[in-house]
Amino acid sequence: MSELTLLWRLWLAKPRQIATLAPSGAAVAAAFVDAVAAAPDEGTIVELGAGTGPVTSAMLAAGVDRQRLCIVEANAELAAHLRRRFGRDLVARADARALDPLFETRRIDRIAAVISTLPILHFGRTGQRAVLDDCFARAAPGATFTQITYLPGSPVRQRHLRAWNYCAERYRRVAQNWPPATLWQYRARETRPSGDRYRDVCLGRLDSE
Repeated sequence: MSELTLLWRLWLAKPRQIATLAPSGAAVAAAFVDAVAAAPDEGTIVELGAGTGPVTSAMLAAGVDRQRLCIVEANAELAAHLRRRFGRDLVARADARALDPLFETRRIDRIAAVISTLPILHFGRTGQRAVLDDCFARAAPGATFTQITYLPGSPVRQRHLRAWNYCAERYRRVAQNWPPATLWQYRARETRPSGDRYRDVCLGRLDSE
């Protein structure tokens, strides 16, 4: 069975669990690799919702150390496919909304970057916050969470991010992909005093507190 056929069949069965009808294209994979290249030198690189593995493959081809990778997929068939392709040591089957037990089991205490093709829009506020909180609780300084979307805006609403002490910026538009995609980056929000106001370091604007 081809990877495209596998994705179509799984999408028809569980459309809210599968983010797209086709594997990520080369341009999307390259954009994720660039995000990883800018990450801190130490720490684990976590991939969430790896699907059939195009981004994993691109990272390995670019020379990312496989010992730094933790590839996470919730769907049983896709996880099995990934394990056959990349090895059981690299791939974990887990729900991205409950990552802390996985991180404990794998002794992941410092995360350099997270890249995600999760259908995070469908997770709701509780699920979205759970994913971000589990990852940023172990994040190295400067770590980012890079999320793909096929919508014009962030799949996690800005007002929710602010309430949870995160912020977002559009990282890259990938028009060459089908469908066209945008990568957003989330960071832990830092505030620094500026008189009687605070500067939002991530978004680069002043907000009253």
